[in-house]
Amino acid sequence: MPPGNASLTQILPGRGIDGRFVTANSGVTGDRAFWQLKIGLNVAAIGCRGLEEASLVSAYNNIIKTHGKVIKSTEKSVISQLGKENKNNGIAPRDRLSTQLFNYFAQPPAQRDFCVRANEIAQIVSTTPSAQLVEQAPAHLARLDQPFVDFYEAYAKYQADLVAWDAKYAPPPPIMSAPAPIGPTVTNGAVEPSAVATDPATPEAGS
Repeated sequence: MPPGNASLTQILPGRGIDGRFVTANSGVTGDRAFWQLKIGLNVAAIGCRGLEEASLVSAYNNIIKTHGKVIKSTEKSVISQLGKENKNNGIAPRDRLSTQLFNYFAQPPAQRDFCVRANEIAQIVSTTPSAQLVEQAPAHLARLDQPFVDFYEAYAKYQADLVAWDAKYAPPPPIMSAPAPIGPTVTNGAVEPSAVATDPATPEAGS
């Protein structure tokens, strides 16, 4: 069965030249790394309901309170960057990306490990001096992303194991034989009369 009760039709992202899966958080740096990290922690604070819920929510609320200026400045930077890339004011691209990230971080098969990791990172970020947040964000984002990468790897192994199992144990498909051709039989260049199909509505010669 697929790992994490995942769908049988799960679509995996492509792999980079290093062999690792390329996700929405791969190679993200600077202000955008912190902005995406904040979105991931937001998803966790809203959706995680395990033993870490209380400490996670408390740490996230402290991040919002303590690092409000960094949150605003990094989001402004992301909007500006997306605006240049899309030749607009950047608001609509920001909203689309936010939605994509919320959906990404909310993937059910990876939630248990994601929530544990989010709690660990939220505790660190909430007590980090604001001046160091952007510098540390790429490393934190990569760690927050790891549960999803681990899920993709587990799913890829499941797919390979399934192919191997089917090759060894699955019953072979039924052999479908082609129907015999309908038409005259030719023997030594002559057509056998018995093989000629006649139209019952057409009288035979001489009748």
